[in-house]
Amino acid sequence: MLHSGARWSVALAVLAALAVSACAQTQLPQPEVTMRKPEAPVGGVPVDDRGTGLVGPAGGALLGMAIGSGSGTEWAVAAGVAAGYMVGGSEGPKLTGMPARAREEAIAKMMTVPLREPVTWFTAQDKASGKITPTREFTDERGRTCREFVEWRTIRAMNGHTSGTACL
Repeated sequence: MLHSGARWSVALAVLAALAVSACAQTQLPQPEVTMRKPEAPVGGVPVDDRGTGLVGPAGGALLGMAIGSGSGTEWAVAAGVAAGYMVGGSEGPKLTGMPARAREEAIAKMMTVPLREPVTWFTAQDKASGKITPTREFTDERGRTCREFVEWRTIRAMNGHTSGTACL
């Protein structure tokens, strides 16, 4: 039989262990991620816009100006900017620190949600956010479960989009 001091010690040890286990976060396995290189626009020459996301919208505006005429020019430019943003943006600025960790957690979670269900992440301090959506699941030649995904991100008002594959 334990004396009262020993009982208290055992009880405190059990409570401490329970508290630590309750605070521990369950980490999802981190998949191996392969990003797709941005496809080159017309002519096969890739354009590096340094994460500004302006190349696509600017190209769309120029195309809209060339196509539109008279009062329709404004509409053509607006449509060109919108289409250029969707088609020709960039992956955005590089992620470091907290935004990079938040993105890694979102990619791990993306491996567990249904296809086409977006996973979002956000860091207030860095004014960064993103949305990662799995689009297709398959098994690769090594027997791993893989998912293709598309990603949209904003960091300090700079937008970008990209795609890639993650495998576990």
